[in-house]
Amino acid sequence: MKKRRKSGPGNSSDFLEKWIRAEALAPGSNPMAIKLPRQVLVNPATGFKPYAGASRFDQLPLSGKTLKGLKEAKYESMTEIQRAALPHALAGRDVLGAAKTGSGKTLAFLIPLVEKLYRLRWRSGHGLAGIVISPTRELAEQIFLELGKVAKHHRFLTRGLLIGGSHDVGLESNRVGELCILVATPGRLLHHLHQTATLDCTYLQVLVLDEADRILDSGFARELTDILAALPNQRQTLLFSATQTRSVSDLARLSLRDPEYLAVHSESAVATPATLQQKVVIVKLHRKIETLWRFIKTRLSSKLLVFLSTCTQVKFVYGAFKHLRPGVPLSCLHGRQKQGKRDLVFSNFNQARPSVLFATDIAARGLDFPAVDWVVQVDCPEDVETYIHRVGRTARNKLKGKSLLLLDPSEVKMIELLRQHKIPIEEAAEAAPRGESCDLSQQIGAWLSKDPGLKHSAQRAFVTYVRSVVLQRNKEVFNVGKLPLPEFAFSLGLAIAPRIRFLGKQAASVKNESQSLKNELAKSSSSSSKVAGEVKSCAADEDGDLFMRLKKRGRDFLFGVLEDGSLFSSCRHKKTKRLKIDARSGTGQRLVFDEDGSSQDERGGKELWSSNARIAERYKRLQQEMKERDRQDKVLERLRLRDKRLKRKARERKLDLIDEDMSEQGDDKPELLDSLSLADQEALALKLLSRSNH
Repeated sequence: MKKRRKSGPGNSSDFLEKWIRAEALAPGSNPMAIKLPRQVLVNPATGFKPYAGASRFDQLPLSGKTLKGLKEAKYESMTEIQRAALPHALAGRDVLGAAKTGSGKTLAFLIPLVEKLYRLRWRSGHGLAGIVISPTRELAEQIFLELGKVAKHHRFLTRGLLIGGSHDVGLESNRVGELCILVATPGRLLHHLHQTATLDCTYLQVLVLDEADRILDSGFARELTDILAALPNQRQTLLFSATQTRSVSDLARLSLRDPEYLAVHSESAVATPATLQQKVVIVKLHRKIETLWRFIKTRLSSKLLVFLSTCTQVKFVYGAFKHLRPGVPLSCLHGRQKQGKRDLVFSNFNQARPSVLFATDIAARGLDFPAVDWVVQVDCPEDVETYIHRVGRTARNKLKGKSLLLLDPSEVKMIELLRQHKIPIEEAAEAAPRGESCDLSQQIGAWLSKDPGLKHSAQRAFVTYVRSVVLQRNKEVFNVGKLPLPEFAFSLGLAIAPRIRFLGKQAASVKNESQSLKNELAKSSSSSSKVAGEVKSCAADEDGDLFMRLKKRGRDFLFGVLEDGSLFSSCRHKKTKRLKIDARSGTGQRLVFDEDGSSQDERGGKELWSSNARIAERYKRLQQEMKERDRQDKVLERLRLRDKRLKRKARERKLDLIDEDMSEQGDDKPELLDSLSLADQEALALKLLSRSNH
């Protein structure tokens, strides 16, 4: 029989609670300013060891189960954000933490969550106690895996993952009421709050928002408002992100109580990891695909993460490069994939070396891709925060990494914005192609002619990219009127730029019309009032894009209006000739032609009209004759069917008489018939027939 291990004072929840209260740091204090010696002595005044300023996990008031899980996961020393956040979070205070990407923010909120439930002796039957909300499914899965490491030995703390995709909602509804901790995305969590009766949040203890700035923005505003309405106000709230918010309205929505603002890298000289080398290359829009191709070809032994603006761009570039075969494994990750596919891509890219992953900003936040050598941003990020999150996928955990940003000459103001936010980015010249430069656009165009699906993807990639630029708020950086859109379409393998439909009057269309048409449009729109009067309609297509149609002199032009008031047509139209009546030609004359094509005078025409009347009369007479013949044919057909029916009935009566005579002969009649010859049987049949007639 095994002896049960006695729990020491460090494993007691009451002991930990007293330790935390006795050595709690004063609100507003900075634990980073306190340095503890390697051997911490007991404070005589309290009887406990101080833990503020600790650099190792075993110096904190943590349970033995949590310390064991951290040790098995090889977590021993704390990062800066963990040193700053854990003393306040363990004391039950609300925390707003901001730190550089890859600095260990996940453990900074998972450890306080698990420890609080341990000290409260929480069990599965007590209800839901902790919720962790993540903006993306992949990040939620990653947090759930880290939670499994921290709470590995806490057998009574049941935990679950609620994300969209392939997961069974019915199965989740049956089990969600038994969980203590939930890691979820906003949409799926809100669904269960509305639909699942067993999900009770009355006694919720801790709410965590990872990537809080993303969850607090307008994209999740409605979901977050509904979620907060279903949660109690008396709770501990932890918010963590690489870029933190201090908006009064956001903090009021979350019902924070004297939160601790912890921006451990706010005083740092740079806003990105020091081990990250960042470069920017000025390259025209229509040369970005070729530049990306040459960049991949020269780094076939590296692990690259490539960011593009839209899902259709990711699909097209991945499909085109897959046909061209650069010599390295390729994969893509975007929001339109099913969850099973996204999980498989994420797992394969983590294990692959070397590899290239094309992704949207769905992979920009929180995801921990191991050993990424390069982060390449083909499209300009919408703001500085997006840039920080993108480059944060490399140089994690104090490892080295590199990033490359490709900017069109019209987007150079983004460099100034990055440097204003303490981002040390260096400008580099575009590398010249080695050897003979192959025309990549022609190769892509050849594949487009073979693959209609790839051609459609190229067209959609063009349209969605232009739309994404139009919808950007910073018009100093994003000006669609300055982009070489026809050349960009050609770089995608398209012979003609697709027709563009724009969102509002701030958009500009594809400038692929002739100069004469430009001049004519400029003349026809001399003033803004005239242009406004000629706008025919503003409608929405199936993709949600808006377009305006200018109708002028029998021609339609799809157009966009730039900030300077100039117009650009989206496609080329040929000028159509307008038919006019020649007044000098005199009155018209009526000519009649015969069957040979020779003209006749008016009298011949009258004779022709009279002959037509005789022909019509003849057709009428023939029609009456046909009706009479049809009536006679119907009578004959009825007589034929009647005769046929009578003959059939007579034949049936004869057969009935034969059967009756045979039955009168007795049971031995069949044997008699079998003994007779065929001739005798025929004679007997004739005899019976003659008898029946008489």
